[in-house]
Amino acid sequence: MNGAETGRPPKRRSPLLAMILAGFFPGLGQLYNGQRWKALLFFIGGVATAFGPLDPLAVDIDLDAPAVGLTKVLLYSLPFLSVASWSVIKAFRVARRSSTS
Repeated sequence: MNGAETGRPPKRRSPLLAMILAGFFPGLGQLYNGQRWKALLFFIGGVATAFGPLDPLAVDIDLDAPAVGLTKVLLYSLPFLSVASWSVIKAFRVARRSSTS
C-alpha cells in the first residue's frame, strides 16, 4: 500500500541510501523503498546471473596467460552487472520521487 491508499503521506526515502543498498545486492534498494515484489524479482535476477550457468567465480585462470581468464570473468559478469546497475538506477529514481513529493 502506498500513501494514497492509506490516506497517509508517502514515507520519504533517501536516494543515496537506496543506491547503496541496491549496490550491495540487487533488490535491497527496492526493499528499502517498500517495493517487495520488485525486490524479489531483482534478487532472483541477481542470484540467477551471479551463480547461474555463467558463474564468474568458476572460471579457471591460467597463470601463464591470465588475460584470457580475466576476459572470460568479465564477460561472465556482464549479466549480473546489468541487473545490479538496473537495480541501483531504479532504486535511486523511486527514492528520489518519494523525497520530492
